[in-house]
Amino acid sequence: MIKTALTKRYRIKEFIQFIRNVLLIVGQNDPQKLKLKAVYEALQQCGDTLQEAYRQNPASGITPQLASLDAQRDQAVLCLYKVSKGYLHHDDAKKAAAGKKVTDCLAKYGKRLHNLNYSAETAALKNLIHDLQTNPDCMAALKEMHLEKVVEVMSQANTAFEALFVQRLEQSSQQDTTKELVELTTEAYRTLVQHIEAHATLTPSESYTSLISHMNENIDHFNRVVARRRSMTADDVAAEENTDTTVNTEQPTAPAS
Repeated sequence: MIKTALTKRYRIKEFIQFIRNVLLIVGQNDPQKLKLKAVYEALQQCGDTLQEAYRQNPASGITPQLASLDAQRDQAVLCLYKVSKGYLHHDDAKKAAAGKKVTDCLAKYGKRLHNLNYSAETAALKNLIHDLQTNPDCMAALKEMHLEKVVEVMSQANTAFEALFVQRLEQSSQQDTTKELVELTTEAYRTLVQHIEAHATLTPSESYTSLISHMNENIDHFNRVVARRRSMTADDVAAEENTDTTVNTEQPTAPAS
């Protein structure tokens, strides 16, 4: 019979692609001949509605912008840290002191500042930037190392990130709509599975056997994605979340076994 798809653990992009693959698999096996036309079309309608809602959701466009701004501020933090640390070994005492001043300031926020979650990093960077741009000693140290532009870029990226993040939070109502559509699509998928299994039991044939085999290949593929994610580190998962943002609009293909 058909295996259990871990749909509740699929990300929205994965779920949409999973359903599109199901529709492709069933569609290629002639749903009318298999007496699945009605339930197939019901799932198709739900899947199309879900994909369109996700595509039109502004939050899906905001996410990659957030990732880009986050990368900019992370690079600025790393640049500031590495250059300042390098200056600690400078043979010019004034420059070495400048390096120490900035590294000491950075140390207050920890060595993994750029790996904090979005909200925590935004807050920490606001405080760090305030220190660097208002403390006379820090300002003089940055000037000595020619790092004023780096702090400016970090400040601009962090400010833009914060505004965009708040905008995404304000769109939670649209995300609720998407969640409801996921639930409807999941129910339509389960109904399709029940009909396939019923027909395969009452009127067994090679057509149903082949269909179930391909359905299980698709399920195995997406369940492996979930299993792989569970074995990843927290940092790896966060990085994947920052880039996993769009729905593949190319013609889907059933995963190879």
